[in-house]
Amino acid sequence: MVDDHPHDAPLLAAEPLARRVAAGDAAAFQELMGALWEPCVGLVRRSGAMRSLSATDDDAREVVTRLMSKLERDSHHALRLYLDWAGRNPDKSFADWLRITVANVARDYARERAGTNVDRSAKAPSGKRLLNDFAQSLPLELGARPPMTDAQTARQLLEFARTRLPPAQLTALEAWLQGATHEGIAEQQALSSPEEAKRLIRAAVAVIRRHFGSSTDSEPT
Repeated sequence: MVDDHPHDAPLLAAEPLARRVAAGDAAAFQELMGALWEPCVGLVRRSGAMRSLSATDDDAREVVTRLMSKLERDSHHALRLYLDWAGRNPDKSFADWLRITVANVARDYARERAGTNVDRSAKAPSGKRLLNDFAQSLPLELGARPPMTDAQTARQLLEFARTRLPPAQLTALEAWLQGATHEGIAEQQALSSPEEAKRLIRAAVAVIRRHFGSSTDSEPT
C-alpha cells in the first residue's frame, strides 16, 4: 500500500503496540500513548475543525488528552474496535483509523468550544450592544423610565448625551432618569409648566434614538 501521508510513519510504527493493547496487554498502553502523543498533536493541529476554531497549542493538547482517554476507556474498547475495523478495511492502515478518530474528537471539542463562546457572548454582551439596547428601550412616550440595569451603559449614554444635547435638554433628561417628576424638573429649571419639561425630555430621547436606533424607528411625537 502506498503511503500518501508524509506524517504517517510514527503512527504506522505504533500499530504493533496498539494491537498488543487491544489483545489485552494493558501495560503497553503507556508506551503506546508516548509513541502517539506528538504525532497526534500534529494531526489535531492540521484538522479542519481546529483550523476553523483558530485553536491554540493548549487546545490541541486538550484534544489529544481526550483522545487518549477515549483509547483507554472501558479496558481499551476503542482499540479492540480498531481490530474489527482493520479486518473490514484491509486497504486501510492504523494511521487512517487514527485520522478518523482524531477528527471525531476534534470536531466534538470544536463544537463544545463554539457553544461555550456563544454562551459567553450571550451572558456578556459588548458595551456597544448594551448601549444600543438601552437607547432602544427609551420610550417614545414618557410614561415609564427604561430600566437602569447596567451602570456603565447608563454612563456611556449620558456621556454621549452631554456632547450632543443642549444644556436644558441634558439637565431634564438626567433628572428624569434619576427619578424626578415632570413637575420637579419644571420647578428645578424654572420652566413654565411640567409639559415644557416633558417636551425637553422627549426631544432629548429623540436625539439619542436617532443616533443609536435603526432607520426604521419612528420619531417621537
